[in-house]
Amino acid sequence: MNFESWLIFMAVWFAASIPLGPNALNCISVSATHGFRKSMWSVLGVFIAANIHMMVAISGIAAFLNANPVLFDVLRWLGVGYLAWMGVSMLRSKGGFKVKKNTEQFSRIHSVRRAVLVSMSNPKSFFVWLAVFTQFIDLNTTLWPQLLVLAPSALFITTVVYIGYCGLGLGVNRAFAGKRKMWFDRIAGSTYLAFAFGLASADLRRT
Repeated sequence: MNFESWLIFMAVWFAASIPLGPNALNCISVSATHGFRKSMWSVLGVFIAANIHMMVAISGIAAFLNANPVLFDVLRWLGVGYLAWMGVSMLRSKGGFKVKKNTEQFSRIHSVRRAVLVSMSNPKSFFVWLAVFTQFIDLNTTLWPQLLVLAPSALFITTVVYIGYCGLGLGVNRAFAGKRKMWFDRIAGSTYLAFAFGLASADLRRT
């Protein structure tokens, strides 16, 4: 993978990580209730779950490659379709958003376990890994060296994004009050669609 492709991957993965989903809400809630430093245990839980999703996705990619390169191309196009669907869904969002404080007593183990369970219960997390990674795998190059670049990069971006959400803390309800959340979704959704069309164009050039 060249440097330009890596930069594009980082941009796509950042866009894929920023939507306000269950993981983000959990991290924000813990930070708002117990403080930024304690919320880092929730980020650790997200990181653990991300590794599990990544390993499952990589196993699926390897299986498709070993079975038939044509099946991998089908998987790649399904990934483009999924990113486009995510974009349309966010564009249709009405912007409702409210974070409630967590009244439970803080526990490091509970925070990590809760973050892992929240992430693992969300199937979208796995599909994002599969959808994005398949766009940047070069079939003419050995798989594992590419994954040694993509995987740590994705995990780094994921960790930074959720640390950022923890940093929002108590101010999140004000930050996304009124129509601000709707415009956030509009921008994120448009970004998803732009990347989906761009990746589709790249796939067409491969054929």
